[in-house]
Amino acid sequence: MESDCELLLEDARSILDGLWRMARLAQDATDSLDGRIEDEDLDRMMEAVEVREALERVQNLSLEVSEELDAYQTRHGG
Repeated sequence: MESDCELLLEDARSILDGLWRMARLAQDATDSLDGRIEDEDLDRMMEAVEVREALERVQNLSLEVSEELDAYQTRHGG
């Protein structure tokens, strides 16, 4: 029983870690853009590329976390 509980906690922590990584990526992207706006150092192409790359990283992480959540539910009867 204890090993099931440990596995449950490990899976939940992995999912939580993925969510935190997504939040950090989004925060980093907004901080970068906010700094450029305040410095009035804007280059439309550069901002568009940076935002698109950040969104792609968040989307990829979202897929990973979703897969982990599906596996979690399968293993733990959710």
